[in-house]
Amino acid sequence: MEGFNSVFSKKFWNKLQFSDEQEIDVKIKDFNVAYEKYSQLVSNNPKIKEGGIKHIDDFKDVNLENKCVKHFKADKICFLRIVRRKNDKCGDNEYGFIDILKHEIKLPKDLINLFVFCVLNLKSKLLKINIELDGGSLKVIKSITFVIKNVIYD
Repeated sequence: MEGFNSVFSKKFWNKLQFSDEQEIDVKIKDFNVAYEKYSQLVSNNPKIKEGGIKHIDDFKDVNLENKCVKHFKADKICFLRIVRRKNDKCGDNEYGFIDILKHEIKLPKDLINLFVFCVLNLKSKLLKINIELDGGSLKVIKSITFVIKNVIYD
């Protein structure tokens, strides 16, 4: 019952606005039908055995280095990353960073919690990190040499 109350609060009372009691009656019936369908879906799903679940941390000691593919068909790889904070907020050592292929790239702290669009050009071995301007265009804020291991560059 607690699960229902939580969903009811989040998805009904806290989200919708009503003009009168009659509107509440209509919308609550719709909500109850939708919740019943959701409950049936959830109860029909088999239990997942804990041993069968894989988490990203399960692969921290695994060498995921590309040993098979030597040539890429495309010459660019795009990444969308959110800039995270490193060190104490408002501290002297605070800065933003992103992680691309296990490489930490330092960025200005005013970008923390914003998304950056990164383009890795495999031919020029250049990574360009872009921000989106108000008009929707991209502006390069950082450009660095970036080489992927075990890839033959023509």
